[in-house]
Amino acid sequence: MNIRSILLLSSALLSAHTMAHAEDAEDADSRTIVVTATRLEQDKETVPASISVATMDALRQNGFVTGTDEFRGVPGVFFRRGEGDSDEFPFVSFRGSTGTDGSLSLIDGIPIVGPYEETQLYDLPYDAFERVEILKGPNSALYGRGALYGSTNYITRSARSDVTSFAATAGSDNFYRGELVFGRKLGDNGGALLSGVYEHNGGWRDKDRRKIWNIFGKVETDLGETTRLTAYLTYNDRNTRPTNAIPLGADGRVLDVFGGREGFLGFGDPFNHTRTLFGVVKLEQELSEGLTLTLTGHGRRNKRDTFLNFFDSFALDVDNGIVGFNGFRGRTRQKAYFGEAVLNWQTGSHNIVAGIGGEKSKITGQERWTGENGFTFECNFTFYSIQIDYRTGQVLNRNNPCFVVDELLSQSRFNNSFWGAFVQDEISLAERFTLTLGARYDSFKRISNFTPIAAITGGGRLTGKADAISPKVSLSYRPEWGQLYASFSRGFNSNFGPTFEWDPFQYARPENKPTTLDSYEVGVKGRALNDTLRFETALFYTRQKNRRISDFNPAAATDPTAPFNLITFGSLLESKGAEVSLDIRPRDGTQIRINYSYIDPEWKDYALGTTDLSGTTPTGVPKNMVYINASQQITPWLTGRAIFEWYDDYKITQSNNFEGGGYELVTLGARIAPEKWQGVTLDLTLLNALDKEYYFYFGGRTFQATHATPGTPRQFRATLKASF
Repeated sequence: MNIRSILLLSSALLSAHTMAHAEDAEDADSRTIVVTATRLEQDKETVPASISVATMDALRQNGFVTGTDEFRGVPGVFFRRGEGDSDEFPFVSFRGSTGTDGSLSLIDGIPIVGPYEETQLYDLPYDAFERVEILKGPNSALYGRGALYGSTNYITRSARSDVTSFAATAGSDNFYRGELVFGRKLGDNGGALLSGVYEHNGGWRDKDRRKIWNIFGKVETDLGETTRLTAYLTYNDRNTRPTNAIPLGADGRVLDVFGGREGFLGFGDPFNHTRTLFGVVKLEQELSEGLTLTLTGHGRRNKRDTFLNFFDSFALDVDNGIVGFNGFRGRTRQKAYFGEAVLNWQTGSHNIVAGIGGEKSKITGQERWTGENGFTFECNFTFYSIQIDYRTGQVLNRNNPCFVVDELLSQSRFNNSFWGAFVQDEISLAERFTLTLGARYDSFKRISNFTPIAAITGGGRLTGKADAISPKVSLSYRPEWGQLYASFSRGFNSNFGPTFEWDPFQYARPENKPTTLDSYEVGVKGRALNDTLRFETALFYTRQKNRRISDFNPAAATDPTAPFNLITFGSLLESKGAEVSLDIRPRDGTQIRINYSYIDPEWKDYALGTTDLSGTTPTGVPKNMVYINASQQITPWLTGRAIFEWYDDYKITQSNNFEGGGYELVTLGARIAPEKWQGVTLDLTLLNALDKEYYFYFGGRTFQATHATPGTPRQFRATLKASF
């Protein structure tokens, strides 16, 4: 932390004019009834797990402008932007996990898994959501595959209230957003809601633009005294123009490039266009006193068209001013159908929830590549390499006879089928003790078909299967001041991985082993000092087995027909750490929240070919993180807010030879809401108030950091919201 940041932070904590989070948003966070951790409605402070909750309103007050901002300040979670300086390829680490595949995304408890066997966060219809629940620790015992290190449940807007509201946002870099929400109660038996959102962001870097529009409709109605029906449909269209990363020198220094931090190095006009149609029907039926059946049906269609420039670390030649990219054009279509039946039975000292569900998904994909390609002397043994002089922006090898544009490399069809069954029992052992026992069985199957393409690939067909049992046990003691708990749970993932790894012409996959993670956690949460202090602390230890690794196939060294890549399993990753969250309310109108995370992951068994990286730290995981936000109601109509974030350096190369990337950010804001405005509020937010220049670093080679993505500069947002 530099002196300037420390002085400003001190001022933020001591002055009534610098604070964060509006009071109503903070109170809502503390009182929220959550469902993610147990599938049962439960007060956040009584859940025997580490869980964070945020309303979308509070997130937008604090400058929420794009996906993954919901993870800012969440204890135990770190994220960094990927190529594109937006949320195209975010890296999200839960408790030391090595990427987004360590957690599962849900919408109203429905698992959302994309064609790459993990959620693409840009596919989520953020504008349809009301709040976000982020659970740290495995949740596979309830939700199945993907919930290894944690899960994020996005809760859609409620339809059971009269509301008419309009919100308009404007800000730096030609940013503007409009939102209209209209909802009406249907007597005492339900309600209907319709919302529409359009967002435009001109971007602060060349080509860094996006447009999003979303339509969301929801109906909730009571069909009788014991029956409730919920149905909703949302359509989300997101079109971005992502820019690229900046190359690094051998010492990890960001190089001076054509156009600077705001420029573009690459080929063509990259874009990422996704369109998602998402629908849900849910029927809740009370069968008898204490026994409820919930039936859920879900369907979604996703269309994705992309043209991207992937950074090619092997083409980086700093001495000659050359940086390389691989031009990729993809076309993916996915149809997924999900169904689930859940019983909840409350009887005596038992609260039992059990269910069975399944999903079928069909995926078609096409990949085209651009660049100089060919493993020959004439083609320089390259894989679709676009070589650019980073000092001038000129494409150096465009006229090479081996340079191709949009060459069809892969065409595939996938059929995925998954089903699982679970049971969980919350048992009241005594007045203050609760024992939770649960387990889930999951079975997965994938069939891949790759079409032969003349002179390119022989295609082929592969079938994969995986199954696992995920247990869970926790013991909770609840004194008057809060809760003490200890838990063990197992996370599970099928380990199928991205679809391109199932091409038998390019990848050898002699087996498929699921990966599991065993997690041990102890925690304490509660209130003290006459309710002026709310606290939550968790200590955790995890052990993940059989991670999937893509490595060079030794058979290809002697057999030219053998696939070049080999999918193997067997690596071991351990992580341990602590999370602390303090919510201090010294007087009416004043709130201070302090979050601290210590995370210490380590590869216990990790080898790439002949290189043994056991004992190293995974890339992209800072050991220490600090987040402080505070709010002060200065007058009845004015609330000030400030947020301070500090992230430690993290390992950038797999060999741990290079580390960096630590940074601190300050966000300032205010909410203006005079009584005479009658339902109208004005939120002002200054993101990165100190205009801190920082980068998200990446290591494309085992021993060398190769590229970085610049963080956003200082930006201003103003939101006017009116409710009628």
